[in-house]
Amino acid sequence: MNKKATLSPGMRTYDQGEVTIDLAPPIYQDLQDRSANLSEFTQRLIHLIAEVEHNRQQYNINPYAEKFNRGIYILGKDESELGVFPNSNLVLKCSEGRWNAENPRRQFLRSLELAWEFKARLTEPEQALLQICPVYLHFQTRAKRTLFKRVLVMPHIEGTPLGKIETGFSAEFCQTFKIPDTKEILRKFRFTLHRLFDPDQKRQLLKIQSAYLFQRLSQKGIRIFSLNQKNILATSKPNKTHTQYVIIDPIADYYLPISPIYNLLTAQLCRWG
Repeated sequence: MNKKATLSPGMRTYDQGEVTIDLAPPIYQDLQDRSANLSEFTQRLIHLIAEVEHNRQQYNINPYAEKFNRGIYILGKDESELGVFPNSNLVLKCSEGRWNAENPRRQFLRSLELAWEFKARLTEPEQALLQICPVYLHFQTRAKRTLFKRVLVMPHIEGTPLGKIETGFSAEFCQTFKIPDTKEILRKFRFTLHRLFDPDQKRQLLKIQSAYLFQRLSQKGIRIFSLNQKNILATSKPNKTHTQYVIIDPIADYYLPISPIYNLLTAQLCRWG
């Protein structure tokens, strides 16, 4: 088999036969510290992915139905046999590799990039409140007989999607990032049309709050475009008095052509005044 380990910015890439694995730096370092055999690790990983592939219904943890059939599965599996992940309770974002589906490798690279940017550009209080979900590795196979052509592996984080919290971000979060709370947004005349779209569920208020947050991050040199609120989880850490928000999927899920126009309009209104 062709075995190759190469260094890429912020990650390691390992090729073995029909399989390519991108490893986050901490995972690769842990494998090195354990003097682990990468070939054996790859075979155990292939076995894990095959198990969830053949038991998709058993491991399904995604309550949201896909709008389009893109061949993306969000599966959960507790796995300690691989022995390198800080958290063995895993989420696997599996893709059939269709042309119209999001590429999980893009999310892997973007998550690594944002984790570095958050650490370099956010203050300690800001980092304590807003984080990117860690990513462990990205798996890709060229085997035609395999259903899952790409798999992103990350920890399973328990929390409540922002979209289900009517009050939006916590008061501490709003104060730290200097964004208005939902009550203040309700008083702003410029968002009247947004509120008319959704007068009951307050989803528009949460989208406006998110737009304010992305604007503040952009001022720090961190560019994040529109995210679906279900991809931002609110988690309460044990022995902590504050609520932490974790971005699970930093890739914007656009509904062309509406989303880019909506995002641009909302961002401009957030800058006004």
